Amino acid sequence: MSVGMTQETLFVGLLFGVALVAAVVLTGRGRREHSVVGGWTTRGGTRPSALSRTADSPAVWTTAFVAVALAFGGAAVLFAAGEDIPTELAAAGGAFLLVAAVLVFGLYVFYGTFVSARGHGLKDAQAALLGVWALGSLFVLAVVLKLLGAF
Repeated sequence: MSVGMTQETLFVGLLFGVALVAAVVLTGRGRREHSVVGGWTTRGGTRPSALSRTADSPAVWTTAFVAVALAFGGAAVLFAAGEDIPTELAAAGGAFLLVAAVLVFGLYVFYGTFVSARGHGLKDAQAALLGVWALGSLFVLAVVLKLLGAF
């Protein structure tokens, strides 16, 4: 097995692991009734979980964005540094950029599809199915392009 094939296998396994975790989290919420308690929109009249409150916090989203931007910037500097740093470190920066970009794009496609489907009246499980279907379609497209020699 070549090194490239090992990296592709690892990447595909990681991608499907993320999709599986996202599908489990999004479909495991259960109840459908909504009410407002203490300024929070909740399901079933109970207080939202700590994860829900954290996910709704603008400070958390801002901090996550800044952390991701700094990580991308640091990896880009490592990747483009040239002869100033060891080759292995530059390769690690490039690999991080590739994996992180694909992960961010995949999460964007999944979450965008999920929110859009929920906005059109579908339930959580149906919306999660559409999100995973969109990711699967992109994966099939990538395999077809790879087989055709596009990259």
